[in-house]
Amino acid sequence: MPVLRQYYVNRLNDDLPRWVERGWIRLHDAEAVLADARSSQPSRAKTPNLLALLGAVLIAVGALLFLAANWEGLGRLSKLAILFGALWAVHGMAWASLRAGMEQIAEALLLLGVLLFGAGILLIGQIYHLSADPPAGVLLWALGAILAAWAWPSQWAACAALALVTVWFSLAAPDSSLRVYLPFLPVWAALLPPIVRMRWMTAYTVALASLAWFILATLFAPLSATGASEADMLRLGSAIAVALLGVGEVLAASRRAADFATPLERLALIGVVAGVSLLAMPVVRFDLSEVGQGFWAEVAAVPLLLGAAGAAVAWRRGGGPLAAGAVALVAAFTAEALVPTGWRAVSLITLNVALVAALIGMIAEGYRRDDRFIVNLGFLSFALTVLRLYFDTFWLLFDRSLFFMLGGLLVIGLGWLLERKRRDLVGGLGDAA
Repeated sequence: MPVLRQYYVNRLNDDLPRWVERGWIRLHDAEAVLADARSSQPSRAKTPNLLALLGAVLIAVGALLFLAANWEGLGRLSKLAILFGALWAVHGMAWASLRAGMEQIAEALLLLGVLLFGAGILLIGQIYHLSADPPAGVLLWALGAILAAWAWPSQWAACAALALVTVWFSLAAPDSSLRVYLPFLPVWAALLPPIVRMRWMTAYTVALASLAWFILATLFAPLSATGASEADMLRLGSAIAVALLGVGEVLAASRRAADFATPLERLALIGVVAGVSLLAMPVVRFDLSEVGQGFWAEVAAVPLLLGAAGAAVAWRRGGGPLAAGAVALVAAFTAEALVPTGWRAVSLITLNVALVAALIGMIAEGYRRDDRFIVNLGFLSFALTVLRLYFDTFWLLFDRSLFFMLGGLLVIGLGWLLERKRRDLVGGLGDAA
């Protein structure tokens, strides 16, 4: 079966380096074994995958519309028979597809099974007139998806389960008496073993995004209750993103965990860039004369120190300056909360200059690391920052017509220049690869 083949390839990828270090197998023999195992895997075209996904969604929608149109004319047993018959039929076709080697079709059918399971929860509740409890219903749906992800195993079912777990948390946490909704964590963590064992990178990325939402939502409520400003929240959120970036840098230095480092680094880097870019906008500071509270700088110092420790470990193992630069930049924006009133405007200008320099450094680091994602993110962030600085600086100084004409020329020129440079760098990465 393709799933088992992928599992054994992943195991070989993990075990062969250790066998080489212990002298059980020679390096060129290990490379030949791994190359042969990888070559036996079926190619995965994106278009059939998307078509299978679209087909599963359309079938689920069509089944719901059929039930809705004939709902009144069906008896209770007929409704249950259709529901359970559809579930068994979908999973039976998924099993047959796996046996035939059509893994992506099977994945789509399993996702369809997850969707039909959710529809079944809704329909059974309506048939028996059960009291409405949206969080409980979504949790039951998520547990069914988790079971499907474990049993088959299925990456698409895991992604659907993570999305449902996130929705459940979003519905249940606001009405809970818990300051930190800890029940989320064990349910979320239930999907980690198959994700790590099968090396599902898509599901892993969804899991990181779900965890990031949990962290942000958990921090938002207490910060809002204590009168924290938008800038305070951005400082703390950026510091947490820096800590996660440091963790990603440490994982990248490990041979076995390197695959899991890249999505974590990218998500954390997006968080850092977004947080710092928002902090650099004067509109976030409604009153530049307002001095920030030192308490928030002290709280943000904890994840900043964790990020600095991760950057130091990565540096000793041959890592680059990406995490270290992010720590320094976020630390500067965090310390700016303590700047005296009379120097707030000057400090904001200084920090914008530091942001532009940091984005240029990020582009250079992306090129050094042969990472197109970092290069593209750096160029996009740099272009948006330059345009934002233009609007912030000249909106009140120029005549409106002149402002928009010069702005249009700036957009065209900047877009042409940056795209040309980006293509040169990305082309260089492709040649280097």
